[in-house]
Amino acid sequence: MSSNNFTSNIPVGISLSLLEVVCTIIIASLVKFIAGDLSVLMVLFFRYFFCVPLLLITAIKQRKYDALKINSNFGLFVRTLTGIGSFGCLFAALQFIDLSLMTTLLQTMPLFVVLLAPILIKEFVGWSRKFLALFGFIGVIIILDPFEKDWVNFGIIFGVLSPFFGAIMTIFVRRLGKTDHPATTALWYNILSAIVFLLVCLIFDIKWPNFNQTLIILTIIGFVSSLQQICLAYSLKFAPASLLAPLRYVSVPIGILVGVFYFREEISINFFIGTTIIVFCSLMIIKTKQKNNK
Repeated sequence: MSSNNFTSNIPVGISLSLLEVVCTIIIASLVKFIAGDLSVLMVLFFRYFFCVPLLLITAIKQRKYDALKINSNFGLFVRTLTGIGSFGCLFAALQFIDLSLMTTLLQTMPLFVVLLAPILIKEFVGWSRKFLALFGFIGVIIILDPFEKDWVNFGIIFGVLSPFFGAIMTIFVRRLGKTDHPATTALWYNILSAIVFLLVCLIFDIKWPNFNQTLIILTIIGFVSSLQQICLAYSLKFAPASLLAPLRYVSVPIGILVGVFYFREEISINFFIGTTIIVFCSLMIIKTKQKNNK
């Protein structure tokens, strides 16, 4: 896409990117809302299942008979495995910890990417970005406050593992994009994940939702997840990634507001200090990357 097209469509790209952030918060809020009524495994099945139809239509429209053609089976396997790990840990964490805390922990994904990319795909990362990534985790320590009793629990473990797996997924999606079409990889990822969680639910005899409010919420989660993926893909089509990347941090204040006013969560001074450090370091990593690219 030419720079002129980027310029003329930047407002559309920004709007779609912000809508994608809002969709993410809506999904997390709905998952937390029904966390006590339904197994997280069933929620994950519905999340992936309802994403398939729209992605299938998109892949067929863009690739015709090659809609399901994959070149790198190993890359798709790793992308699927880490994607399941990231979303599985995210949904599981929301059963134990606050939405505001989970929203902040998700912002550590760029920090993990910086530290893992040189190891996994031999990508060069300068010492300045490595330092910023390590310094960013000081913010995580401040938020979790290891001097507090029972500061480590299942929620915290899942909450940290979610961006960790998400970072690995991001790295392999970047690598997979060199050999395979993103619409096809996204389609296969959601199909395989839906099958995995369907089998798990059947094997462990997980209770299916009744035709009530819970089923309606699951349907909304699936629909919003599809909308989220569309907004993410098309926002990058209408505006450069360097411009959109910082907008993702809008999810932090939105997540805090939803957590405080809807779920009655309490925010400490440590939370604000740690969140500021994480967001600052992540933004500086993006800025440093842009400078190096130029």
